[in-house]
Amino acid sequence: MCNAWVVWMKVCVFGGNMSILINGSPTEKICIQRGLKQGDPLAPFIFLLVVKGFSGVMSNAINRSLFIGFEVKRRGTVVSHLQFMDDTLCIGEELVENLWTLKVNYSKSCLIRHSRFMEMACNFLECKEGKLPFIYLGLPVGANSTKLATWEPLLDKLKGILNCWGNKYVSLVGRIVLLIAILNSILIF
Repeated sequence: MCNAWVVWMKVCVFGGNMSILINGSPTEKICIQRGLKQGDPLAPFIFLLVVKGFSGVMSNAINRSLFIGFEVKRRGTVVSHLQFMDDTLCIGEELVENLWTLKVNYSKSCLIRHSRFMEMACNFLECKEGKLPFIYLGLPVGANSTKLATWEPLLDKLKGILNCWGNKYVSLVGRIVLLIAILNSILIF
């Protein structure tokens, strides 16, 4: 059964033909060599398989004591990773063993927390050191949430989006609906 599944996935990802409509007329067929086409309805399902697999690998690493996650409070919940869309945060104790467990794309990754361990960890993984606060899902993480300066970039972005719509012709209820839609889309995209 496993081999059949692999063959099916390869056909979905590596197979297929497409053509482009130019002025309503299709071009000759183009053979797709690899990857899913943009907007392919199969893409979210394959992504979920990968995300589920990653969560399983992290759980296995924690159960085998290969990765020590962050304990929220003594004898409380242990958090090892957070995922949203294609962003993944690995959260763990400052241990060399945790570094040996991680296999990441170093050019797209950074470590955040300033300490001697962090300097050594960045050198070991050959990745950059991030700084607090940082932006995750469009929101500042590690910033003082009570200060207006923390939220000004987001507010400016929202004002710019709302101004583009010419909102002076939209009722108050319409403006609220528009604002909610924009806030939701920022989190999604």
